[in-house]
Amino acid sequence: MTEGPEELEFLKRGEIRTMQKDVTKLREIESQKERKRIAVLKPEEMKKERIPILSEIKKEVSPLGGPPQPQSKKLFPSKKILIRAILLIIVLFVIGFSLWFGIRKPQEEVLPPSGEEVIPSEEEETVEKPEIIISPPLIPVSQTKTPEILGKEEILNVFNQILTEELPEGTFTRIAIKNISENRLVSLEDLVQVFQIDAPEEIFQKLEKDYTLSIYSQKEGKRVVFIGEIKEKEGLLDVLKNWEGKIEKSGLTVSGRKVSTMAVSFKTSFYQDVGFRYLTISRTDLGICYAWLDNYFVFTTSFESLKKTIEELKKPRVSEEIGQLFIVGFEGKTLNSDLEEFFKKYKPGGVLLLSKNIENKEQLKNLISDLQNLSQRETGLPLFIAVDQEGVISRIGFLEEKTAQSKIESPEAAYQIGLKKGNELKELGVNINLAPVLDFASEGDFLFNRSFQKNPEVAGELAKSLISGQKEAGILTAIKHFPGHGGISSNPEEKLATLESTPEISQFKKAMEVNPEMVMTSNVIYTKIDPSVPFTFSTKGIQFLKNNLSQEVLVISDDLDQNSLINKFSLKEIFKLPIESGVDILIFSGYRLPVEQGLNEFLTAVINGEISNEAINKAIVRVIKFKQDILK
Repeated sequence: MTEGPEELEFLKRGEIRTMQKDVTKLREIESQKERKRIAVLKPEEMKKERIPILSEIKKEVSPLGGPPQPQSKKLFPSKKILIRAILLIIVLFVIGFSLWFGIRKPQEEVLPPSGEEVIPSEEEETVEKPEIIISPPLIPVSQTKTPEILGKEEILNVFNQILTEELPEGTFTRIAIKNISENRLVSLEDLVQVFQIDAPEEIFQKLEKDYTLSIYSQKEGKRVVFIGEIKEKEGLLDVLKNWEGKIEKSGLTVSGRKVSTMAVSFKTSFYQDVGFRYLTISRTDLGICYAWLDNYFVFTTSFESLKKTIEELKKPRVSEEIGQLFIVGFEGKTLNSDLEEFFKKYKPGGVLLLSKNIENKEQLKNLISDLQNLSQRETGLPLFIAVDQEGVISRIGFLEEKTAQSKIESPEAAYQIGLKKGNELKELGVNINLAPVLDFASEGDFLFNRSFQKNPEVAGELAKSLISGQKEAGILTAIKHFPGHGGISSNPEEKLATLESTPEISQFKKAMEVNPEMVMTSNVIYTKIDPSVPFTFSTKGIQFLKNNLSQEVLVISDDLDQNSLINKFSLKEIFKLPIESGVDILIFSGYRLPVEQGLNEFLTAVINGEISNEAINKAIVRVIKFKQDILK
């Protein structure tokens, strides 16, 4: 097939991401040609080619490819108490029983007749949509299915498809459906609408919006597992009792069908000291099981899946202090509700101030103060407030002291510059300066303009004095980027650089004489140290740092949100490898990928046991002890 000019122009554009979008656009093009053709037809010719009108099409086909579905009756207020059941229980009944009772017939795809008129919309500039963020699972899962849909009516097909797949026995397969037309994950409310379930709105307020929905595969078949964090405990027990009473009185109905059960009422049992309620449907381990475990509500459709879920939830949970390992970027210049919710969920150990967060002195002081107060409330620990205030690179543009490192000629001048810069930062509430730059660079190197541009001995002495000035002002120092970017002319953040020889590091050793609190590593491969991974990811590299500088200094990564890393490694590896190599603090700016996406990937790997607990706990202890000793 040879494409016409319009098709070729369309197919060249970068905004085409799915086959469905291609098909839709080509249909619009063909429809436009058809309208032009019809416009020139003579009246008698038009009578021969009658085009069906939209109203006739609607009469022929329902939205789901079958007969129109009946509308759910609206309940009177007096009956609402009878349906105060947990939303997820009712929803999952329908999903689970779809498997048990063979409700698997897929919906037929309904395409508009070829003669239907389609009015093409005018070309609009494509807006890049943010990444759909999937929160970490609440229990370890073997895999996560992330099917994409364009509308809610496709949800049932998605479940039917997954239920027919071969899934490893004894494992949880998570389902997180992405509604790409609305750029969000499918919610509990969506499931209610799709399965035509009438439920009071207050049910949605009982659980957090993030939940884990999984299929557990056992020898008797596939079973549904739902876990939700409880947000509102008050009244939950009454909701469950009312729901049980309704089933015991009226029987169990699924999709309009009465389902027979082996018992007429719910019973109580225990597993690992956790009480749960159940109603048996068949001897093939099929029934209704639910439990309230700490802050989690669990619903499953078998004994085995409930027991496995309880086992996972009773294992040691991810430490509440795990966020202390991160210094992250964020959006906005004030503490708004979104930022507050982010802090409450992830509890990061620090923030990285970028130009997008900075407007003026009063605004920045208020922002930092608000963040510190929030951190104290949520974690009982102060935040690291970090900024790149080097000289050539100075994120806080309204400060007076912005002398370039290359302009510093004497240790005395370096001390005064460090002291003045430190005092200005301290007044704002900043407590870490990610400077000075100690890379030994030559003219033509990427970092040459930001360096001292002196021989290693002189650069080391100047760094000592500058750090001492910052210390006097009460500012922590992170010297960077060990062991150095000398010999790299291109931007190492965009393309992963490799150096055959190890750079000069004597200037770093000299600076360590005044005990800077942190050392930032470089994201470069040094063949003589470790030819396989960047220095930040290398156990050999971090040991090289500690052997040459200090065993006690906190090791902090350069920004991990760099194309040089993203293009070469998975997001999981970008977080896993530095921690396991011995890095204490990870910086993730969110400049290229959303911070939430990175943190969720890390937390998921931790929950699934893919990152060493020993390495994580060691770093957490070091960071918290440092804060308790230094940031009082």
